[in-house]
Amino acid sequence: MSVQVSPEQLSTLKATLLNTSGSTPLHERFRSLFMLKAVGGDEVVDIIAEGLKDPSPLLKHELAYVLGQLSNPRALPILNDVLINPSGSHCSMVRHEAAEALGALSSTDSIPVLERYLNDPSREVRETCEIAVEKIRFDNSEEGKARKLNPDFPTIDPAPSATPLGDISIPSLRNDLLNTSLPLFERYRAMFALRDFGSSSKEAVEALADGFADGSALFRHEVAYIFGQLSSPYSIPSLLSRLRDPKEDDMVRHEAAEALGGIASDGVEGEDQSNLPTDQQLPSGGVLAVLREWAVKADAPVVVRESCQVAIDMWEYENSTDQFNPIDSLTSSSSAAKSNTTGMERSAHAAVSAMAAA
Repeated sequence: MSVQVSPEQLSTLKATLLNTSGSTPLHERFRSLFMLKAVGGDEVVDIIAEGLKDPSPLLKHELAYVLGQLSNPRALPILNDVLINPSGSHCSMVRHEAAEALGALSSTDSIPVLERYLNDPSREVRETCEIAVEKIRFDNSEEGKARKLNPDFPTIDPAPSATPLGDISIPSLRNDLLNTSLPLFERYRAMFALRDFGSSSKEAVEALADGFADGSALFRHEVAYIFGQLSSPYSIPSLLSRLRDPKEDDMVRHEAAEALGGIASDGVEGEDQSNLPTDQQLPSGGVLAVLREWAVKADAPVVVRESCQVAIDMWEYENSTDQFNPIDSLTSSSSAAKSNTTGMERSAHAAVSAMAAA
């Protein structure tokens, strides 16, 4: 169900996203993007498409993600163009997200264009296309049409969970997750089944964290994204190690930063960190200090710096007592501490509800 806003409010969101003033901070543009996602509709698709001219790969990647989540076929030719990249203006991280978004929209018409890039020079692009093709085929099969979505996780995932929760064990799912002889689509299914055990399952979180040893940056980045959904304090040490590792792929570090911002915690209270590797330990000032360090680090990749800037905004929202929290009940169950979306989406949904109520 979309949120209703006035034409004036929609115009303000558009101006913020597209940075028409030339001085809008990135985190405000991100928040406007997810406010627009809550609004939905053809006009929003067109606004987001205009944003794809922006020079920031991080923002363009997020724009493509949202286009996939809108379930609007109007986005299909826009995403095709990003994946095909005739102008050469999109990096592999953005093209990967466009391919994943095509999978989220699940039109069989997208299969031919995705199959064209199964041998793309970029590993993350060709792996994403492989998964997206299999997802579209699954979604349009009898099994896929009969499948019931998990109401605890409202996102459109790159792959369906392997099996309904309770029908398979965490050790078995972990084996499939780490089994590189299986197709990536099946390993992703195991990944999302482990996610479905929820944030309180330390065993499932630790099994997912073992996926950070995989050779595929795409695979590792998906683990980090899931940790952002789960908001489990058990995932914080492994996320810190990914963010801090200068040899890690930028797309993984970006997801780790945003996950840490959305979790907005310093981990399990009272946990002894002395036995953890140095790269998993917290400094004085906790996770927020790490994010602030990397948000201004001169030698950090731009995507990492920008992700940390956005993550700081997520952290501040989650720990705010007066920002948007009083109307959170309009957008999520009052019995739940957090909805299982990203931190930026949680803050944006609350903000757009405040706009609609104004």
